[in-house]
Formats: sequence, structure tokens, C-alpha cells
Amino acid sequence: MTGTEAEGQGPQDPVEPASNIFVDSAPHEDASFSPGKLIFWVPLVPLIVLDLWSKTAAFAYLLENNGGIFSFASQERVFATDWVDFDLVNYLNRGTIWGLGEEYHSYLKVLRFAAIGFILYFVYRTPASRKMTLLSLSLIMAGAIGNLYDNMFTDIPQFPQFEGAVRDFIHFHNVPHWNFPAFNVADSCITVGAIALFLILWRTPAPLPRPEESLSKEES
Repeated sequence: MTGTEAEGQGPQDPVEPASNIFVDSAPHEDASFSPGKLIFWVPLVPLIVLDLWSKTAAFAYLLENNGGIFSFASQERVFATDWVDFDLVNYLNRGTIWGLGEEYHSYLKVLRFAAIGFILYFVYRTPASRKMTLLSLSLIMAGAIGNLYDNMFTDIPQFPQFEGAVRDFIHFHNVPHWNFPAFNVADSCITVGAIALFLILWRTPAPLPRPEESLSKEES
């Protein structure tokens, strides 16, 4: 190859890496808890307050309707149709979804604390430009804190075996055809946030190799 040909060919164009949803290589978006990530922080407190208030209000309402005596049989029909009924209930859940893992209640509390730490790490590493990712993490964080609060402070004197249980009060069903497990606002936040995060991950292309990685492969 002549010098003219080499000059004409020139260096290869650099390949820009595709950023993943948590880390961006752009220098102006370094890892931080910058004010640009308000989309994570702003919804967080209102969602936690909504979760704790709604649990307390629903349980207090059913308790009053039952003469001040707590009972798992207490419920209030909100509406009923041919295909779905909606009841307010006061269920206590020491496990995870559908009551799974109740025997590991103490370990679940530790895992929830760890999950909050991981979420904060991901928020720290996620660029401020990833608005939907940060919003999804905010939903998951709000739900985790709401249910962890119940783990730490729920205390029903008549049922000491349910100490630290999560309070569920939303119940959709159409017995005997189907019966969806009771849940709360925190569960809804976690579910919506997790689904949104999954869709973002699914739609994010795999990162392309960096220029130096491409050159090293060609040389080898």
C-alpha cells in the first residue's frame, strides 16, 4: 500500500459505545446524586406518605366498623360488577408476594434493607438523562421503604405472631372464578417500577465495543 493510499484511507472512525441504562460514558454525566436527578427524589416522599397513610386509613376504618376489634374477617365492599369485586380488607403478610416465604421473615427484612442500598447505588450511577430509569427506581424505592416500615413497626396486640407484617388492604376478586392476592400501594409501586425497568432493559441495545477494544482485536 502506497503512502497516498494510506493517507486516503485515514484512521478508522471511532465506534461510539451504546450507553446502558445505569452507566453513561459521557464526561458531563458522572456518577452523583446531582440535582438533575430530581425525577427520582421528587416522587419518593409523596409515594411513601400515600402508602403509609392509605394503610393506616383502611385499617382504622375497618377497625371502627368492627367495634374496635381487629378481625381478619372485617371487610368493606367498595364496588361489585359481573366480572370483578373490590373490597377493603385488613390482611397481614409476613412474607413476600402471595405470602410466600413467611418463615424467612427476618431474612426478608435484611434483604429489603440491602435492596434499598442497591437502588441508591444504581441511582448514583445512573446518568441524569435517563429519566425513565430514575423514575422506575423511585417507584421501586418508595415501595421498598413503605413495606420495610411495616416490617419494623407493625404491631397487632391480639396477634403477636404477625409482628412486623406488611399491611395489605386492596383486594380484587371474583370468587369462585378468580381471587387475586390482597396488596397495597407499596406493592403497586414496586410492580409498576419493576415492569418499567424490565422494558427499559429489554429495549436498550447491548453496548458496542470501545474503539481501543476494536483495535486490539484487529491487531491480534
